Amino acid sequence: MRRAFTLIELLVVIAIIAILAAILFPVFAQAKEAAKATADLSNVKQLATAIAIYTTDSDDVNPLGHGIDNTGLNGYNYNKYVPADWPTAPSPAIRVPFSQTFFMNTMQPYVKNYDMLGAPGVNNDEYAATLTVAPGKKKQSTTYAYNGLLHGYSATAIADVAKSPIISGANGATVVKGWGFANPAMSCPTLGQTCAYQPSASGCSSTNNGAVSNFYTTFNANKSYWFYKRGQNWAFNDSHAKFRKVGSAFWTGTNPGAGQPYTDYRTDPWTGYDSTGRAGYYWADGYGCHPFLFRPDYDFSL
Repeated sequence: MRRAFTLIELLVVIAIIAILAAILFPVFAQAKEAAKATADLSNVKQLATAIAIYTTDSDDVNPLGHGIDNTGLNGYNYNKYVPADWPTAPSPAIRVPFSQTFFMNTMQPYVKNYDMLGAPGVNNDEYAATLTVAPGKKKQSTTYAYNGLLHGYSATAIADVAKSPIISGANGATVVKGWGFANPAMSCPTLGQTCAYQPSASGCSSTNNGAVSNFYTTFNANKSYWFYKRGQNWAFNDSHAKFRKVGSAFWTGTNPGAGQPYTDYRTDPWTGYDSTGRAGYYWADGYGCHPFLFRPDYDFSL
């Protein structure tokens, strides 16, 4: 005699499967995010290692955050092409020399892989998409921000290499096609002056190259600083990399400007976060010259 499942038995099995799926789907999502975060950490670590190798080949001088044109103009405040020659008609043309010595391009002999410049699994943006790609070229996708205060700075002069960041998520949780940017970046607008970091001091002026630096907004503005698990992967000047939470380490005080709790400036560069991980302000030193954590001479014990 043949037996078959009754309708009740089938419904019970379906219900059990639905319950198991409801339990497992969040676990799968968490595992997927963890895998992306691990791949991102690997990217950041490899970039830091490449920079360390680069400095040994360049008399311990760190890579440049921007180039200069034939008049001596520094391109510190220009988005850079990655690679430097992908557009058929660069706009403006001086963006090409600004891009040629940008660290994402100068690191390629050491990493030999543009793919690691973009964070896996974050949103994609087509910034300034009207330019035509040259034949045989490709707009490479990028995410990470180079610490522009290290532009040409001696690697052996950094005060605390284990705590001083060299790669961060300062450009926001986004992948941008064909563009990169050092962030924070020093202000170097004056022709004829060397563009190099100058320690914070009273009366620092943006017309004095390297005396002032700023955080710029994320690409296409208003992007979250949360990549994975409400944080970012950073690399440091001793080449190690680790996850750092941002927008979560609150002090007990209240920021009257942002209406948000203070973050700890010793670990989080930004403050005034909203519920999506977007920050309204960044921490600068007492003189307002440079962002706190990114200064190569910063004493992290203070």
